[in-house]
Amino acid sequence: MITCIAIDDEPLAIEVLQTYLERFADLSLAGTFTDPVVALSFVQRNQPDLIFLDIEMPLFNGLDFIKTLTYRPAVILVTAYRNYAVESFELEAVDYLVKPVPFQRFVKAVSKVTGLLLRPQRPSSDALTPPPKLTPAETEQDIWLKVDKKLVRVAPADIFYLESLKDYVRISTSHGDLITYQTLQAMLALLSADKFVRIHKSYVVAVQKMEVIEGNMVKAGGQMLPVGRSFRQELLERVFPIKQVPQDDNVARGKG
Repeated sequence: MITCIAIDDEPLAIEVLQTYLERFADLSLAGTFTDPVVALSFVQRNQPDLIFLDIEMPLFNGLDFIKTLTYRPAVILVTAYRNYAVESFELEAVDYLVKPVPFQRFVKAVSKVTGLLLRPQRPSSDALTPPPKLTPAETEQDIWLKVDKKLVRVAPADIFYLESLKDYVRISTSHGDLITYQTLQAMLALLSADKFVRIHKSYVVAVQKMEVIEGNMVKAGGQMLPVGRSFRQELLERVFPIKQVPQDDNVARGKG
């Protein structure tokens, strides 16, 4: 269960969010607030998983609210203004909704959070398990990334791999490389769990774009990428069906 709160100085906007949230069995609305100062105290004490947050409010701007938090839950911004989109991505907001928010658009925003926070944990046993089945809303949605001084729309199906560059991520796509100010972990939160696999502390690869696995290397997008020792088992689980993982070649032994 994901606990969430809604913060908006307009009671009508709060009512709309409440109506929408009642339809989600996995979301529990722990409180609603028209005063962001009161909400700030609640967040620090109770640490909800998700905040639906307005931006332009008296005394306390929603973006400043995020910057003030010492505990950082997932945040979906819900605002009547479009001009804060770039800054919201810099603050790693999960999504940016413009009022009035259609319910279908609201569902897509929530699916990003549920896909991350409710993602099943792998069993501790050695048994191989298939990847979780996700809904079309979780697997097909394009993502928006800040590249230089503009927002670029990227289709996950076009991505070959992601490479961590400390505070930035290089995204290799069929249309060329993009570099965004983002962490690799934050990027993973935007992508479907059954479409991408982490093969190294610095690399994430699209499962369907892998061309060759040879020893401790994977080829994707025409590039050979390293496979970290601690990530090899998950890679094999994602590539080979149950009970068909090779036991006597370089892939299984991690040699090469």
